[in-house]
Amino acid sequence: MFAKANHCGVQRLPYSTQASPLELDDGVTDVHALTAEKKTKKRYDKFKSVTKKTVDGKKKVYNALTQKTKKVKPTTVSEYNQLIIYTVMEDRVNKAILYLREMERSGLKPDILTYTMIINEYSKQSDMIRARKWVTRMLKNGVEPDAYIYTSLIDGYMREANLDNAEAMFRIMMKKKIKPTLVTYNILMHHSVRQLNMESALKFWGNLLEAGLKSDVYTFAIILHGLGDEGRVDEAWRVFKTMEQEKVDVNEVVATTLMGMHVQQHDNEYAIQLFNQFFTSETGRKPLPVTDHTRNVLLNAVVGQADSETINRYYELYKNTQIDKNAPISPLFVGANVYTYTTFMRAFLRRDNLPMVSQVYADMVARHIQPSLVTYSTLMLAHAYVPDPESCVRILNELKKGGVELNAVVYTIVMRAWAKAGKWEKVKSTYEMMKQDNIQPTKLTMEVLRYGGSKSGET
Repeated sequence: MFAKANHCGVQRLPYSTQASPLELDDGVTDVHALTAEKKTKKRYDKFKSVTKKTVDGKKKVYNALTQKTKKVKPTTVSEYNQLIIYTVMEDRVNKAILYLREMERSGLKPDILTYTMIINEYSKQSDMIRARKWVTRMLKNGVEPDAYIYTSLIDGYMREANLDNAEAMFRIMMKKKIKPTLVTYNILMHHSVRQLNMESALKFWGNLLEAGLKSDVYTFAIILHGLGDEGRVDEAWRVFKTMEQEKVDVNEVVATTLMGMHVQQHDNEYAIQLFNQFFTSETGRKPLPVTDHTRNVLLNAVVGQADSETINRYYELYKNTQIDKNAPISPLFVGANVYTYTTFMRAFLRRDNLPMVSQVYADMVARHIQPSLVTYSTLMLAHAYVPDPESCVRILNELKKGGVELNAVVYTIVMRAWAKAGKWEKVKSTYEMMKQDNIQPTKLTMEVLRYGGSKSGET
């Protein structure tokens, strides 16, 4: 990732971080979204699904109350809960709280489901102060937390990288003899992988099995992703074999994860073979649905083995598909989205084509596409190659001001930029800042630190 390159006289690349906080584009997002939804799915299943149009005109299915033409004031806890579910799933938690208070004024007592929805929503927002306040209110009203509530709190604390409080919630669960669910363990594993702590993820997997729970497809997807990130491909395939032996059906997340780990190992040809195996009818099996993430991984594989000129042609084709509404659907592209733009940026960066990195980024911003953390990391890496560490630092600081959840990669890129510029003191100060921000260093971080130390004569 930090291959050597010599560039002289390259102009500064444009960047902007004025948009709202971003999500990581690291491939784990798919697993997390699917895992998080399972926490309260069983409780939501009894309500009828409805389809609503979002602001941009797209249809979205809500597992909640069907709106009626004539508004009728709810008279039971169940009816209020249906309204609360609907508003929460539309990201209107304040409106949901108004319904809860109206319920109380009507002489009705909120039940465990009512509190679960509110606490879960605040935990998803990493607003743990409000989440805990609602737990306190729930206890005051004589409602005891269950596994769903504790799982939501664990998820919230893990989202803000507060491992101590997450573990404290887990210990309280065990002390009260509330059995963690499969989703509890999946969330612990998921966040461990996101924090690049595969050792903890494997430990939680062992705990899951010791508790007598059976791994589901999301459990395996999380483990496979973590092993793939660490380049432990042989171990990942052994885990996949275990998955097959336990007769857990492969889904699109698992298949895409297997493709992704081979792309990371630059085994692009085999990644393409896996796409044909799982996502086409070439092997005679029913093809899995192709997700946006699948297309992105496939595009990475295709451009990964192409030269700069060929990548240019693919990029022009991609731009044409956005202009021409009648263009045939390609398995590589899906509309104007951050993943595809970022993939092209990274492809041009690997070919040392910094002007095209800048151009792709400018095209993306012109189409009002929100950059992801990986997009900014790619920009920072381009600056690190120049080297232009000051620009890397500016991007890092703006991301922090924007409340973006950062990881070790962005700090390591800044350290790499300072090391390449020969500023060893800056390398050390960036590392100290990383520790102060409670970001765990990776193997690559320590390699950059040792490299800088050897160049400066320190040990």
